Formats: sequence, structure tokens, C-alpha cells
Amino acid sequence: MKLDEKLKKSDRLEVKPTYYITEYIWRVLIVQKFILLPLAKTNITPNQVTIFGGFCIIGSFILLYLGHNVLSGILFLIYSISDHTDGTLSRLKNQSTKLGYFLDYTCDYIAWFGLIILASYLYNVSIFCTIFIISTLLFHQQFCKHFIHKRLKKLNKIYRFGLKKYLLERGILLGIDASLLAIVLSIAIFSLKFELCFYALGTIYLIDLIYRSTELYYNIKLNGGGKWIIKLI
Repeated sequence: MKLDEKLKKSDRLEVKPTYYITEYIWRVLIVQKFILLPLAKTNITPNQVTIFGGFCIIGSFILLYLGHNVLSGILFLIYSISDHTDGTLSRLKNQSTKLGYFLDYTCDYIAWFGLIILASYLYNVSIFCTIFIISTLLFHQQFCKHFIHKRLKKLNKIYRFGLKKYLLERGILLGIDASLLAIVLSIAIFSLKFELCFYALGTIYLIDLIYRSTELYYNIKLNGGGKWIIKLI
């Protein structure tokens, strides 16, 4: 089995391996090329990599609080790389566990929402902006995972349209994922332009949510005609 096939994420709807652009940079060009195989030869477990990423998050927050934003941003990027490493390592070693999933999920939430809350406190981000980015991020993640993605998997055939179809044929996913989120948050740390970056992220999430919802609507109509409303429930 090819390495790309073995490391393919199980939640992807496409048959062949697909990546978001920033995810490809992180997972393929960095993790798979320089980190994964050497790490696989050691006794280091995926959970240990996740815990290392957790310490990077804590260190990043402490450095940001002390005013060392450049070092904080670097540690946040290291966390993001480790976040892609633990999952690929678990698939390579067949060591996926419920504990690992919980640790990974917890670290991600602490990293994203912890940074938003800390930055809002330290750099006087407006309460409206803070609520906007937290609510859009949470709603996008939960709605896409438990509603849109769940219903797309039940369809007999998934139709793609326009630019998304063109990119998918070349193995590229159009949208926002954890790698792009981490990169934008790192840029916010480096530049200290938190409010601007938060509004930009929230807007991207809203646009992506509208696109995905529209795509689901047309897919259900194409698969079931007038019964699409029943299938949505």
C-alpha cells in the first residue's frame, strides 16, 4: 500500500487522498518528508507527540503574556506541525485510540479558543469580535461535522461544482481546515493584529459554511429530487 493511501484521513469523502493547500504543506512537504519516517523508527507514540504539542501551546501562551510574540508564534506553529504529526503517526503505526482522539481534540480546542480569549484580554479585542470568531468557528466545526458531512456520506453520488470540482480532480480541497486556522492565528501572534485576523477568519468560515450548505442542497436535490427536505431532517 502506498504511504499516501495508508495515511489518508478516514473522514474524507473522496476515494483518492486529498489535501487542503496548507495541509499539504504541513503534512506532506514537512511531516511526511522530514519527520514521520524517522519518528516511526523510535518508540515515541502518537499520544506523546500530542502531549508535546500541548506543552507548545502552554509555552506559546506564556510567551505571549510576557510580550515575546515572535517566540510565541513560532511555538504555535510547532504545535500545528505536531498536530499533523500525531495523526499521521497513529495511522502509520496503527495506534489510533480513543484517548489519542480525546487528547488531540482537547489540545486543538485549548489552542484555538485559549489563544482567542487570551489575545482578546491582552490586546483589547472588542467583545463583539471575540464572540464573532468563537461562535463562527464553533458553529462551522459542529455543523459541518454533524450535519453537512454526515448527510453527504449518505448520498449515492456526490456532485462537485466549479472551482471546487477542478481542484478536487487535482487532489486539492477548497476551504479552511485546522492547518490554515493555525497559520492565520500564528500570523496574528507575529503581527499582533488580532482583531483584524479574527474578523478575517470569521468571514472565511461564514463563506465556507454558505458554500458547503449550498453544495449539500444541490447534491440532495440531484440524488433525490423533491425528497431533499425529508433527507435533511
